[in-house]
Amino acid sequence: MPIKPIVLQQRHAELGRIRLGAKEGGKGRPMKLESFRFTSHSERYIRDLAELYGGEPRPWDNNGIKGWEVFTTAQSIPVIAVKGGLTQWMEFWAGGGCMHRCDGEMNVLTGEPCDLEEQVQVGKKVINPHAEARPTTRLSVMLPELEAIGVWRMESHGWNAAAEIPAVAELAQYVGDLVPAHLHLVERRAIKDGKTSRFVVPVLDLQIGTARLKEIVAEVSSGTELSAGSGAGARAIEAPQQPEVEAPRVPTDAEIDAADMDTLKRMWSYLQEHNLLGDDDGPGARIVARVEVLRAAEATQQPAPQTAEPQANPDGTYDAEVVEDAAPAGGDDPGVVWQQILATAGELGATLPQVTHDFEQRYALAPSEASAGELRAYLEVLRVEGIDRDAA
Repeated sequence: MPIKPIVLQQRHAELGRIRLGAKEGGKGRPMKLESFRFTSHSERYIRDLAELYGGEPRPWDNNGIKGWEVFTTAQSIPVIAVKGGLTQWMEFWAGGGCMHRCDGEMNVLTGEPCDLEEQVQVGKKVINPHAEARPTTRLSVMLPELEAIGVWRMESHGWNAAAEIPAVAELAQYVGDLVPAHLHLVERRAIKDGKTSRFVVPVLDLQIGTARLKEIVAEVSSGTELSAGSGAGARAIEAPQQPEVEAPRVPTDAEIDAADMDTLKRMWSYLQEHNLLGDDDGPGARIVARVEVLRAAEATQQPAPQTAEPQANPDGTYDAEVVEDAAPAGGDDPGVVWQQILATAGELGATLPQVTHDFEQRYALAPSEASAGELRAYLEVLRVEGIDRDAA
């Protein structure tokens, strides 16, 4: 039986990004592209993608972190739509990271309804984060022509993509967990105030055939069991029963105070995945404080104090013992290195969101997805360069 999601969030490994834009000269004004651009920490992946879709692979300076990129000539690529590969929020980002994320009504960072009158200082301006939020659609897909297992994430801030991609991605869930598709860049035109503007929109096109699509629509509408189609590779699936999706849950203070080091690591990864770490008085800070208590207890070889006896949640989240393989010697445990990063960042006066965002900007991946080596490299950068909080 899999570990409960609040302890361990399962996901596909992210190999790189599919980007729709770039900055002029690498650091200038943002510009949109008419063909796909790929970035990754892996030189091999980028060179293979250049062979597949054209373009010249080259080193890429990702805010001081070495990576690779290729501007391809492809406007259409085959992909595989994966289950759970779509997220969509209204977001507002500023120097301190993501300041607002909501579904239009509920702020997922605070768990409270959006404050339509909120005013915050950003630089020299006072703005309303809810009003300034933009649609942010993130789609993770596999590249079947690339010899690598994992997903590549595309991010779009356009209204057209926000309206169209989720509908197709939802349809893919009726077909299966891995659905052949194509990702296109399609030119659109709009006329406003007598002026014509051109822009490119990412479009996800499922490769399931008209006959199979009609069959799915008819059988879903009737509520009967979906049968396998006659096409090669089709498989039988049941008429989908819409499961109740549990909202992300923040562990209580008592649960954090009763947790051991392994459970704290899993709590951290879960909260980070759902952007629920909070600020200086949030659950992330309480987890860091608990880690320091455990470390102090280990240093004195005394049992760590607990403010509450370990208790199982009603849903059984913490009632099972989770055993990990022992981490190799030499600091190769990503969780240990991440705690060292947090301690160093705390000495610099940086907040948890600033550290997380700074790492994502430098490495193009979340800290929970990074290897111990990548985290150690960031730790050294942090000790030498610190954090630019105006850009983080």
